[in-house]
Amino acid sequence: MNKASQIIVLCEDKAHEVFAKRFLKKGWGVKPRAIRVLPYPDGKGSGKKHVYDNISLETEGLRKRHASTILLVIQDADELSIDQIKSNLDEVSLRSNNDSIAYIIPKWHIQTWIAYLDGENVDEMDKKTYKNKYGKISELKDAHPFIDKLAYICRENKSLESPPDSLAVACEEFNRIRNSLKKK
Repeated sequence: MNKASQIIVLCEDKAHEVFAKRFLKKGWGVKPRAIRVLPYPDGKGSGKKHVYDNISLETEGLRKRHASTILLVIQDADELSIDQIKSNLDEVSLRSNNDSIAYIIPKWHIQTWIAYLDGENVDEMDKKTYKNKYGKISELKDAHPFIDKLAYICRENKSLESPPDSLAVACEEFNRIRNSLKKK
């Protein structure tokens, strides 16, 4: 497969956007103009509902494009399991094994991953501590060193040491699009 010419990011919020853009830029050298983040509610509605309501439309569009395109879907699992969210998204998107679609699903929020990358021993079932401590950081350039660390580990295809379960699953899921991000 050729290197993707466009990456569409369907996400819930600013923290997801910052994470995706930085991860793709630092880990894979993706130019900002190749990343299109779809507008999200930004505090004016449910980010989870936004992702769920738009995934089928974006999947359909992905299949119609002639250029190599990736759809990166980021949605928090919250009270549901990661497998349940994947199943729900698959049901709506009708994702096949050949589709260049990856689901990135933090348990409660992406701030848990930032905490882990900052060296904390995290409990993914804790829905407040990391959100409170890393909430603003995750939306700013302050999060870049942590995201860069993950991007390097992922690009080099190295293993993470005792990662949160949702991050381990995200790394496996990322393999669906890994080849599309490599240079020709």
